[in-house]
Amino acid sequence: MFAGLMALSGAYGFHGDEMYYIVAGQHPALGYVDQPPLTPLLSAASVALFGVSPTAVRLLPALEMALVVILVALIARDLGGSRRAQILAAITAALSGYLGAGHLDTTTEPDLLAWAIVLWLLVKLLTGGDRRLWLAVGVVAGIALENKDTILFLGAGLAVGLVLARRWDVVRSPWAWAAIGIALLIWAPNLAWEAANGWPQLTMASAISQYAADNRGQIVPLLWLFTGPLLFPVSAAGLVWFLRAKAATPWRAIGIAALVALALVVISGGKAYYAIGIAAVFMAAGAILLDRWLARGHFRLKTASFTTAAVLSGALIAYLTLPILPLATYAKTSLPATVPDTANEVGWPQFVSTVEGVVAALPADERAHAVILTNDYSEASPLVLLGTGLPPVYSGHNSFWDWGPPPADRTVVVHVGDWRPADPNQFFVGCHVVAHIDNGLGINNGEQGEAVSVCTGLRAPWTTLWPELRTTS
Repeated sequence: MFAGLMALSGAYGFHGDEMYYIVAGQHPALGYVDQPPLTPLLSAASVALFGVSPTAVRLLPALEMALVVILVALIARDLGGSRRAQILAAITAALSGYLGAGHLDTTTEPDLLAWAIVLWLLVKLLTGGDRRLWLAVGVVAGIALENKDTILFLGAGLAVGLVLARRWDVVRSPWAWAAIGIALLIWAPNLAWEAANGWPQLTMASAISQYAADNRGQIVPLLWLFTGPLLFPVSAAGLVWFLRAKAATPWRAIGIAALVALALVVISGGKAYYAIGIAAVFMAAGAILLDRWLARGHFRLKTASFTTAAVLSGALIAYLTLPILPLATYAKTSLPATVPDTANEVGWPQFVSTVEGVVAALPADERAHAVILTNDYSEASPLVLLGTGLPPVYSGHNSFWDWGPPPADRTVVVHVGDWRPADPNQFFVGCHVVAHIDNGLGINNGEQGEAVSVCTGLRAPWTTLWPELRTTS
């Protein structure tokens, strides 16, 4: 899995979010308006060590998802699964959504790894494992919270699950409470930053919840795809086993936690993938049931059926999420419209070249006083990372806003993308479109066809205009 992901890591190009994380990490902070600091800092460190390339930032996500596959096998072992069950668990995980997740550098991959580690430790703890493992749970949860706060869904679900499953031994355990304290202690720097900056992630969560209906509608399809288009019965059987089987009594709280976590995502209107990390433990349990099914006769026929389902399921996930097609072929398919993430890996060299051309065409006196202003961070970040000889780059979008405003003497603006707010005339005396972005393949991604404009005549100083240019999403 790891080798395959690395082989494909540079096939198309960066995703806009990946470049944003790098630039954010180059502005070290205890937090950012749209995420805690861990992923940006790791992304910036990756390019500092290995150079500015998609492969550099995708090394760690590929490794993280490979580790998840191993953890799913270990969970199967600790649930009582045979060696064959462990192998089946690993195959199920390797050919699931973890495969697609390992291709991009986002906050999701460390989150998925953290959920898998915590679930593995919980499986051990709920059957009488060394209580000091709760300290490890606290450390992992705390680090996870410095990356993404979605593991709180697991924590809340587990609290309810432990009570409903009557696991008073855990509720009363000082080690379990110590885990909470450790997690909060590790999370404290980001919490302090949030408090000092007006809790911007709550603002982001509110913005996300405006799309609650769409987010809720995506939960079931995502669960189906993530657990494997043809392998999802394995995880579904695992969930049922956790909730109903007598043998699963020690771990019943985990099954309840999954339902509670999903319910909280639905209620809050969060994105569909926020609790997807729970799938790891159900893949493991389902693999044990699959192993028993194989052992009940017709072994060769059943094995052939599983192998066919696994290969087809993995192939479909790879087709949907990985850059396995030549770009010219990819451009002729429906994939750019179906899976926008991959489409947004295409065209950045052409994007940067177009803006460089507009800047080069400016008269020398204008170029000396120019600044680039973009609609969003996906347009600003590649210009910072990949551009050559460009004026300073700014944007009012998310954390980029915090790194402005431009200097007072930068009064000529090369603007890229749509206008937010929509009317540039409230900021400039005159703006005219001089170019449009074209990736050369006709792929309709987030930048294709966007305008590049030149604006002059600031209507007020940047310090006055900058608050009006702030946008979050």
